[in-house]
Amino acid sequence: ESHLLEPGDMLYLPPGWAHEGTAVGGDCMTASIGFRAPTEAELARVLLERLADDVGDDPSPRYRDAGQQATAQAGAVPLALQEFAQRSLARAVARPGVVARALGEWLTEPKPQVWFDPDPKASLSANAGVVLDRRTRMAYDERQVFINGESCQASGADAARMRRLADARSLAAPDLRGLSAGARALIAEWLLAGWLHSHVGDDDHA
Repeated sequence: ESHLLEPGDMLYLPPGWAHEGTAVGGDCMTASIGFRAPTEAELARVLLERLADDVGDDPSPRYRDAGQQATAQAGAVPLALQEFAQRSLARAVARPGVVARALGEWLTEPKPQVWFDPDPKASLSANAGVVLDRRTRMAYDERQVFINGESCQASGADAARMRRLADARSLAAPDLRGLSAGARALIAEWLLAGWLHSHVGDDDHA
């Protein structure tokens, strides 16, 4: 199939479809943008890696084999140890919200070649809103907010405003003023890190 796109048009192709883009005309260019479509194996690998970091310092039962009988089969892995390993993995995955947190952090983690420009003088202004840096990735679920590979709990009015920031990529000054002290402190940290920037818009003086 052949499609001629006009300025501003976009052609979507599902994952796995081969394609070739050709610029037509002297002042034309094409751009191919890839969206994440992980395989089941890839997603399992990255989530298990994050879970491993997350459970590293958690207190947990230690394996004990006080009832192990003497054996002439020194190389055989004890069945009790296999069962203990299975329970350990199941317990790590079953903790409330742990998989959702790992997924959200992975989805928003910047690529290795992406970096931000910290601004040590950045601060919240009473008459300015904020806008996400174009490199910032932000998402959310029912309980958490994710930004650039990090996560935080959010609820109530704070959660509603953080979700608005993730969806619209900007937040007006009145919304910032309505945040709790803890949420405003997070916004201030993100400003210093260069993840978002002060912005004055039409809604900021409402």
